[in-house]
Amino acid sequence: MALLVLLVLAAACDSTATPSASAPPSDAASGPCAADEIAASGIDGTVVDSEGTALADIFVQIEAGDGFRGTTRTGEEGVFTAPGVTGDFVITTVDIGYAPVTQRVTVPCGETIEVELVLTPADG
Repeated sequence: MALLVLLVLAAACDSTATPSASAPPSDAASGPCAADEIAASGIDGTVVDSEGTALADIFVQIEAGDGFRGTTRTGEEGVFTAPGVTGDFVITTVDIGYAPVTQRVTVPCGETIEVELVLTPADG
């Protein structure tokens, strides 16, 4: 588990890699997901400003109730991904120029959900 998280963090820091975070599957209400369902599950996210302009290099943290925490940064098009995850997650953005945004999401077995996070400038 620690090795998986370390590999995810190393990939997230590689500017040539597509940002992503991976986590072990969480138990959904109907029980654990099958391996093929986990592979087809995930989060595809975009971070934009209030005018809809994509924001690059925004720190994104993805946390699950079971203690998993993955981090990544958005790419040039404001995109981040977390493939192969299922369950309930809290996604939070962190950037000195923008107020943080937190969104709760549920990723069902076998589905990839799309998330758009809209940031507003930080006060002062």
